[in-house]
Amino acid sequence: MTTVTRVLVLQLALSIMAAAGTGALYGVPAAKAAMLGGGSALAGTLAYAGCQRMVPGGSASRLMWGHIAGETAKILVALGLLAIVLATDPGRGAAGLAGFGATLLAYPLAIFWLNK
Repeated sequence: MTTVTRVLVLQLALSIMAAAGTGALYGVPAAKAAMLGGGSALAGTLAYAGCQRMVPGGSASRLMWGHIAGETAKILVALGLLAIVLATDPGRGAAGLAGFGATLLAYPLAIFWLNK
């Protein structure tokens, strides 16, 4: 399993847990908003993975440009989709942000998980 795949699995688990917790406290519409917020972060990671797959060869300079392009795509996709989620249902914006934030916790958690 690749590193990006492991991060995606962890992000999906965190997104589902955030949506379940939000749903238990505030109901199904808030859970949907939390899941959409989490999905925004997931889509950003998928954009990063797509950029990594487009890198031909294995030289350091190509890998570095693939990483820079991937990080740029990740940020643009994640924040763009989050903006759409927040604009679509502003009444449940806090739930969307909660799902997004919980899903982003996968990055620091993956440092510990992947190094074991």
